[in-house]
Amino acid sequence: MQYIMSLSLKRASKLLNKAVEEKQKEETYALWLVRYSSYTEETFETFEEFYEKLYPPKIEMDTRNKDEIMSELLGKEER
Repeated sequence: MQYIMSLSLKRASKLLNKAVEEKQKEETYALWLVRYSSYTEETFETFEEFYEKLYPPKIEMDTRNKDEIMSELLGKEER
């Protein structure tokens, strides 16, 4: 617990988000296992397919301005 308290807010937030995501995957896997016995050859879906159907990937928007993007593309570092 002391380790978590010593983290920056950003790192602690990322760690918490990862823990929530892993818990969500565990619960979804349990649901998939319950459904597993009722799948047929035609209706079978892998866990990954099932998970993505329930939780589609989130699209992250790039919030940088044009100059920052161009600097990265051209290999210039801002100092």
